[in-house]
Amino acid sequence: MARRRYVLKTRVKLMIVMLILGYFLVTYVQQELRIREQHAKMEQLQQQIEQVEELNADLERQIEYTKSPEYVEKVARERFGWVKKGEIKFIEKKN
Repeated sequence: MARRRYVLKTRVKLMIVMLILGYFLVTYVQQELRIREQHAKMEQLQQQIEQVEELNADLERQIEYTKSPEYVEKVARERFGWVKKGEIKFIEKKN
């Protein structure tokens, strides 16, 4: 019993190699696009973090200002109409 040996032709071998390379190329491009998309999301999130940190710093400054004597005096004058000794308060009549 003689065994027949199957030999692939050069064209078939070339087609198989091209299909394999094509598969890897498509996979590589898809992964590269996903990576770029993730980097863009990370940059966007980093910008949001920076904006929130700036807002947080502003709020902390406002909190510190509300603890200052200047703020207490300002609020007392505006809301309650308080005046210091020797000051005269003028009240405007509304028509």
